[in-house]
Amino acid sequence: MKKFIAIALCTAMLVLPLGLSASAADGEFAPGDKPWFIQPWWLKVQYAMKSWMQMGFKEDSMLILHDDKLVYEQYAAGQGVDVPHIAMSVTKSVVAALVGIAVGEGLIDVQEKVTKYYPTADIAGQDSKKDMTVEHLLTMRSGLPDSQACFKAVDPGLAAFETPQAKKPGGLFSFTYNSGAGPQCLIGIVERVTEMGLREYADLMLFGPLGITGVEWETTDHGTPIGGFGLSMTSRDMLRLGQLYLNDGVWNGRRILPAGWAKSTQPGFNTILSYGYLFWGNGWGPLMGGSYEARGFFGQFITVYPDKGVVVVRTGS
Repeated sequence: MKKFIAIALCTAMLVLPLGLSASAADGEFAPGDKPWFIQPWWLKVQYAMKSWMQMGFKEDSMLILHDDKLVYEQYAAGQGVDVPHIAMSVTKSVVAALVGIAVGEGLIDVQEKVTKYYPTADIAGQDSKKDMTVEHLLTMRSGLPDSQACFKAVDPGLAAFETPQAKKPGGLFSFTYNSGAGPQCLIGIVERVTEMGLREYADLMLFGPLGITGVEWETTDHGTPIGGFGLSMTSRDMLRLGQLYLNDGVWNGRRILPAGWAKSTQPGFNTILSYGYLFWGNGWGPLMGGSYEARGFFGQFITVYPDKGVVVVRTGS
């Protein structure tokens, strides 16, 4: 084990820049005064592992927040502070945050049956759908297949819920990683309870308060944001989302997410898969700093270390 850690540390020192290359950010961010080479060893090990996992994907940006200060920021050519980057499945974690905000407003109960929010849905012959809860959707244990056919519907949330199930919800083997019907069903619920389009609700309740402005969001055929992917945002905006979770949903003294919502990222429901409410947990113990993260294909990460006061954003292509 000692040999492994030594190799990992050496690799980390090779793959990462050794000097501080941070630029000052606006508002709540300020550059730190510690150069990268004296940052904590566990962060170097973690990033070295991430580099091995993402071998073949180009790194487009790397940002590190420590104690609410931006201590490291670097971009590849063609990228930059104001350039939106495709977030891929990090989109799902943004949807989870919006569900959390609606929970905090008393509009959604995660233990409630999904049929409450889609009372007119045609689920004839699918009795197990009556047992599906909002929490099942958040943990990808709804039994819905990873189908994107609902994207063509006028009401994609309803069409997602009506999609024939592949499994019964909530079972031991019910987890199905889902970029289609599952997240889209959640978006439909948020739009129904708020009586607003999802993007409008996001701008009002999440993006606006956090100062997130560089957002582009791909939509379904009839203009609803796609829940499983399709969001583009700047790396600093991704960092803001991570900072919100790090601070248990509070931003500049204002509560955005309900108290304790950040704990929903922890893998209490899918321990083997380390999956929480549309966030991945890192099950490698102290070596990973007790972290959890939003993940997207091609190397998109928002990794939060709650015990260390650190958020790491990494984008790739």
